[in-house]
Amino acid sequence: MGVGVTVLVLLLVLTQPWQPAGVRGVSGPPSGWAQVFGDEFTGRKLDADVWQPDREGDLAGIPFNPGIEDAWFDAANVAVADGSLVLTVEERRRTLAGRTYGYSSGMVQSNAAIALRPSRYVEARIRFPGCDGCWPAFWLHPLDRWPPEIDIAEFLESGSESQPHFNYILPSEEKTGPDMYGDPDVDHRDEFHTYGALWEDSRVVPYLDGRPYEEVAATGNVTDLPMMIILNLSVRGGYEPEAGAHMLVDWVRVWAPAEQAG
Repeated sequence: MGVGVTVLVLLLVLTQPWQPAGVRGVSGPPSGWAQVFGDEFTGRKLDADVWQPDREGDLAGIPFNPGIEDAWFDAANVAVADGSLVLTVEERRRTLAGRTYGYSSGMVQSNAAIALRPSRYVEARIRFPGCDGCWPAFWLHPLDRWPPEIDIAEFLESGSESQPHFNYILPSEEKTGPDMYGDPDVDHRDEFHTYGALWEDSRVVPYLDGRPYEEVAATGNVTDLPMMIILNLSVRGGYEPEAGAHMLVDWVRVWAPAEQAG
């Protein structure tokens, strides 16, 4: 794809009316908790004091699952426009660490300044794309190791799935899921919804539009390691998603019990 075409596609994407005026979503933090972090993405660029846009260090640009993904991460695919974080898929080939990827895409991860530990409620209002091969996700990951992992909401293949998945990966690499949740009569793609997780010492409960889904919660001895927030739009190998497909994040917020909020 030529530079002129790429720029034109990006301009068209960034001028789309992504959300109805006045619609802000339904939130679900516990009663009495106080907000301790928030990014409303109202500026003109990503806040570099909070977010890293392409992983970092030796992992910069490399996807999370190189063996099954076909998009490397490029900070150029991350933008803030019209009150949203925008992660975009482009047809841009590159070889990294001995593997060649046919697409580039966007991701952000929070830095150590806002590392999360229980008890916390973390939530984001997101418009996940419905596109063949797109693998968008909102999840938590330790700062310095893997596993564990908390997958708050992900579409393993958003071209065919209309509900998000929740999963908790234990330090032993055992998994509680992935389990679909949400209203089976609602297509949660291509519309804004609010996704959250209540993370306490003995459980992690996913929330969707303010409603808890206890039936798929992870319970027992869940991790208390400090976690970072990750939002990414990955691409599965073997698919040809449309260039310009994008994931939008209206806001990210974190709450804590009032006595911990200072």
